[in-house]
Amino acid sequence: MKVIIVGLGPLGRRLAEELSGKKGVELVLLDRDEAACKAAADKYDALVLQGDGTDPELLSKAGAHEAQALVAATGSDALNTVIGLLAKQAGTKEVVVVLDDLGLRTACQAVGVDKVVSPMLAAASEIRAYVLGERALDFSVAVGSGARVAELSPGPLSGKKFGDVPLPDGVAVPVILREGRAVVPGPGTTLGQEDVLVVVAEDDRRLEAARALFSPTS
Repeated sequence: MKVIIVGLGPLGRRLAEELSGKKGVELVLLDRDEAACKAAADKYDALVLQGDGTDPELLSKAGAHEAQALVAATGSDALNTVIGLLAKQAGTKEVVVVLDDLGLRTACQAVGVDKVVSPMLAAASEIRAYVLGERALDFSVAVGSGARVAELSPGPLSGKKFGDVPLPDGVAVPVILREGRAVVPGPGTTLGQEDVLVVVAEDDRRLEAARALFSPTS
């Protein structure tokens, strides 16, 4: 399977490390910076291309039309959004766009981007697992004292009042990301289908209980 990473900043490099040399993965790395490309070519088992990720010809050369996944991880939200759009138009199966400001989340969803991630919550290992089809992408990361944080969708609980949601013991939802805004939920807050719940759990077991609660029904 072909996986393309556009942008060799901290997240892009960590993801490249996760995927480089992975059996069955044909890795392609793109970046504007010549030095970053040279360093990547020396370090990773990948095809490295220098240039602008918003150039359709470069994306075509990278194989976007046949790629299983593309991750747009440049330092610009606007560029990542455009790259995501071009990748979907080219035929990339799964497109992940990294945004610092989640205000462009709706725009990305409108053009067919499969996943939008916040680099504060996203871990390279989570993205790797997603593009390899190993698990759904929820961007959980480890925090202090073994606690866990994850972005989850409401799933079957969409339309319910937050106060009616039976959160497991040791699990809290301090913030809901909605249309680019952070909303602190109250008992009367209605969960929307496009909401992203920032879930904090005391440990992995409680996080799994939260995932089960919000998992879409089969």
